Amino acid sequence: MKSSFTISHITLETVFIIDNDDGHMSVTNDAEAVVRHLNSIYPNKRIVYKDTEGEWTELLHINGRFTAYKFYRDNSGN
Repeated sequence: MKSSFTISHITLETVFIIDNDDGHMSVTNDAEAVVRHLNSIYPNKRIVYKDTEGEWTELLHINGRFTAYKFYRDNSGN
C-alpha cells in the first residue's frame, strides 16, 4: 500500500478513513491496495474515505476486490 490514511471511526457496517494528504499516493490512486488492506482487517465492511478535497467517497468492493467509486452522503455518520 502506497497511500497514507487515518481511520476516523468504525460502525457496525462501515470503516471511515481520511486521506492524510502527506506526500504519499492518494487513497483515490491506491484504491485497490487500500481496499485489500482494510478488508483483511475488517472483512466485508463498507469503506468510505474523505479525500484531499474534503469529499466523502465510498470504495465499492466485492470481497476485498475494489470495483468502483461512489459519492457518499449520509448525515448520520453510518
